[in-house]
Amino acid sequence: MNQTVRIIAGVLFLLLSVTAITVIRINPNTSTPTRSTQTRTAGITQGILPGKIHTQEFTAIKDYMSGIELIFTHGGRNNTNENTLLLLDSNYKTLYTHKFSSAIVKEGDMTPFLFDKSIYVGKGNLLRLCLFSNDASPDNMISALFNQSDSIGPFYLSQVINNDLAGSLKNRIGTYNGSIIIRTYGSDSGQFWLMKVALYFLATIFACFIIWFNQIRTRLVRIRIIPEWVFLIIALPVSAAFVFITPPLQVPDETNHLFRAYEIAEFNILKHAGTSPASMLELDSVFARLHSAAGEKTSLAEINAHSNQKLEPGRRVASSPPELTLPYLPQALGAFIGIMFDCSPMTLMYLGRLFNMLISILIIFFAIRIIPQFKWIFLLLALMPKTLFLFGSLSYDSLTISLSFLTIAVFFYYAFSCTRNIRLKDLALMGFLILLLLLCKPPYFMLGLLFFFIPRAKFGYLYKYIMISIGAVALVLFIYKGGPVITSYFSGKDSAQQVTTIESGSSAADLPLFRPDEQIKLILSDIPAYLKLIAKSGFVYYRSYILESFVGLLGYIDVELPDMLTYSYLILIILVALVLSGENVKLGIPQKTLLFLLLVATFVIVETAMFIYATRPGRDRVFGVQGRYFIPMAPLFFMLFYNRYLNPILNLLFSMRRAEYNKAKVKVKPEIYQEIQENERLFDKYLYLSLIFFCTFTLLYSIYITLIRYYNI
Repeated sequence: MNQTVRIIAGVLFLLLSVTAITVIRINPNTSTPTRSTQTRTAGITQGILPGKIHTQEFTAIKDYMSGIELIFTHGGRNNTNENTLLLLDSNYKTLYTHKFSSAIVKEGDMTPFLFDKSIYVGKGNLLRLCLFSNDASPDNMISALFNQSDSIGPFYLSQVINNDLAGSLKNRIGTYNGSIIIRTYGSDSGQFWLMKVALYFLATIFACFIIWFNQIRTRLVRIRIIPEWVFLIIALPVSAAFVFITPPLQVPDETNHLFRAYEIAEFNILKHAGTSPASMLELDSVFARLHSAAGEKTSLAEINAHSNQKLEPGRRVASSPPELTLPYLPQALGAFIGIMFDCSPMTLMYLGRLFNMLISILIIFFAIRIIPQFKWIFLLLALMPKTLFLFGSLSYDSLTISLSFLTIAVFFYYAFSCTRNIRLKDLALMGFLILLLLLCKPPYFMLGLLFFFIPRAKFGYLYKYIMISIGAVALVLFIYKGGPVITSYFSGKDSAQQVTTIESGSSAADLPLFRPDEQIKLILSDIPAYLKLIAKSGFVYYRSYILESFVGLLGYIDVELPDMLTYSYLILIILVALVLSGENVKLGIPQKTLLFLLLVATFVIVETAMFIYATRPGRDRVFGVQGRYFIPMAPLFFMLFYNRYLNPILNLLFSMRRAEYNKAKVKVKPEIYQEIQENERLFDKYLYLSLIFFCTFTLLYSIYITLIRYYNI
């Protein structure tokens, strides 16, 4: 294709793309709610039955609405009846109608009703949300959940009269105290122009690529793209943005994280469950209203108004932060500096976030540098919005994730890159990393089993390898059995768990909400049934939630990325695992089997921990499992897709020397092929640039939806 043809093709592509982007309507906001009435103490309405209409009145917050989400319950049945949702204005005019089957309803989770296009409702105008059914029955119906303490307007039940909707709504037969649990999505404009600007920019980039394809390709051959530096350049500003744009204490359990960091900063390491400055709790009370309440916003003025609050370390309140110590050292370092300069509680929090971010990013940088292959898998996982958001918080998941990545990198380095025999100091390093993981989160010590990836030949004689293998297994068993003792020493608390004994004759109301002993007995009584329960919880009931919270569920678990972006990110990582490979790394069936078993064991352990300590007895699923719990082991999952066949073919296909290779004699072909795979690798570089652009766009969008969630912009 000559240059003239490329120019014509590029211009045509740009014109068609600009036309399509302009014509296609893009909803302004279907990710971050403008209103939310979620609660942890929900009530259940009467069933949605024929002859009755459930109506919630509320006022519009924005000029346009783009969607609604509601929570329903099936009542333990598999309901299949048909229901209708209506949105009416103040004059009873229908703005939106949607018929839906009860079979699509998510039990106890938000069911979305996203509009095909934004609807003009007018800011401040009265709206009515109506729910009814024509074919439901007491044995085949759903019920909406409502917030018993939060009212956004009248919530009532009406009797249907002669198919007269307006007249029926006026015929109220009952009211609810509170409001239906609802999320509304909207904006001040009918289209999302920021997204359109981004798409215009993307179309222009691709058009330029078409026009100057030869020039770009020639220069790209000489460019070396180093993934660890790409990570550092992107991660530092983005994670720093999360440090400062996420309002104070808007990460789950961040107040307790702040308490523990401050406790360590005071060198009060061994004394657990003591006291913390009351000013920290007061700071939490100011911003707690933002938790999962989309209609609540803050401002820089409000944040600045509390930034000068005195710490007053002598005024204390009782606190019970987490028992861990090691994963709070970065945050404690920031808090210690703040204490030295007599900073406010808010400044201590920001310093803790900042040091947590810097240390976590630095560890990931070295993990990417050390690992011989899978650098781009590490980079993509580390650049996920969720990962960088956690790095920019006080969460102890930050150090857990970064140390897990470093541990995997070190084991793979010794298995595939290290050319000398394994020495005692190498074994000590591996054991030390596993110990650090134990002190962060015990389940991840299983990464020590990656020791068996290291070839036997690197240990010298066979008997030496056998002895070291026995020692490695013994170390794992020691960590498993002795872990609670070590952890309790560093947490300053007796490892023996206090067991609540229930005397015979005690009423159910006297029982604690969570009863670990009872849950353990339930597991042991029928292990196959329990394994089926956790499999159904993880892969059926909460599959979507786990994937969303793995990639980009930010804020106080209420800032969501669009599903398209979430699943695109996951598919992209799988694609990278499939098409990028190296000659020195071979993962055969034995290695992949070990990876698979490690992943299964991690899943079972995480689910079991939440079943025992966060799920009430008698429930048919596991509660509290989030996708972030699986990030530390995630590289192992994507390694299962690794192969060495596709990458050489793709690099040859994209090569500038492909025609030369095809015409070359049989004896010369291997030499040209080797030069393409070693020196050119154009497909890899095209992919690298695409990944950089995609990650940057995803992260900028994540920052944007965080801003519109918490601030009026």
